[in-house]
Amino acid sequence: MADSTSSSTNILSLVNSTIDLPTMPEVLVRLNEVMANPDTSAADVAKVISADPAVSANILRIVNSAYYGLQVRVSSVSLAISVMGFNMTKKVALKAAVFSAFGKRREKIQHFDPSAFWRHAVYAGVAARALATSSNVFEDMHPEDAYVAGLLHDIGKILLMEKMAPRYLAMLRKSVQSGHPEFEQEMEDFGFTHADVGSVLAIKWSLPEDLAIAIRYHHAPSRDPFHRSLSSLIHLADQLAWNAQVPSTVGTRVGPMEHAVYDAIGLSPEQVEELLPQVQEDFQASELPW
Repeated sequence: MADSTSSSTNILSLVNSTIDLPTMPEVLVRLNEVMANPDTSAADVAKVISADPAVSANILRIVNSAYYGLQVRVSSVSLAISVMGFNMTKKVALKAAVFSAFGKRREKIQHFDPSAFWRHAVYAGVAARALATSSNVFEDMHPEDAYVAGLLHDIGKILLMEKMAPRYLAMLRKSVQSGHPEFEQEMEDFGFTHADVGSVLAIKWSLPEDLAIAIRYHHAPSRDPFHRSLSSLIHLADQLAWNAQVPSTVGTRVGPMEHAVYDAIGLSPEQVEELLPQVQEDFQASELPW
C-alpha cells in the first residue's frame, strides 16, 4: 500500500508540474458550499443553479424526461430540484459544467476529433449505466453515478489536447504509426497517461475518491488497490465503445481487454452481450453536448 501511495504522490506531482489544470467551475464551487449547509433549501440551490444557463437547461431537460414520468411539465428550477433531490442535481450540474468547460466545438485536428471524443464518452457512460443497473455488485450505486464515471473516464485526453496540443498530437501520431495503445505511448513520451491526468483533475475538483481512483486505473483495473469493481466497470464500458466503432481518438487502437473484469462487475460475457442492444438504443437516444 505504501508503494501505491508513493506512486500516486509522484504522479500527482508530475501532472501538476506539467499541466495547468483548470479550476473547478464556479457553479460547482458554489453548489458544494451551499450543499454543505444542512439548512439549505431547494430555493437556495436553485439560486446557484439559475446563475448558470447551461446547468439550468440540463436540470429542466432531465426532470421533464421520461425517466421521471411527470404528468405536468416543470419550468421552475426550484421545483425541478425538489423533484430530483440535491444529490441528483449535483450530478447533473457536474455533467453540464464539464460540457461547458470542455465541450466547445472545435475542428478535427489529425487524430483528435472533439465530436468523436464526446460520442465515445457518452457511449461509455450509457454502457456503464446499463452494466451497473444489471449487476448486484452495484445495487447501492445510483445509475447516474455509473453514467458520470463512464462519461469522465477519458477527460484527461481533452485536457492534454487543450493544455499541450503539439506534444499530444505528436504522441498520437507515434501511437498510430507504432500500433501501440495510447496510454503506453503517453507513458513513454510524458511519464504519465491521460488516465493519470483525469484522476488528478477529479481530485482537484473534489469529486468522489472512488471515481478519481477508477479513472486512473480504467486501463488496468487489476492494479486498482481500492475500487476494482468501479474501475472494472469503466474498463469494460470503454472496451464496448471501441468495439462499437465509437473510438475516442482517430486511427489509434484500444489497449488489451482484462477479462477478469467480468467477475469484478458480477456479469458474464453472455449477460453483457445481451445488454448491447439496450446500450445502443440508449446511446442513440442520448443528447450529445452539441
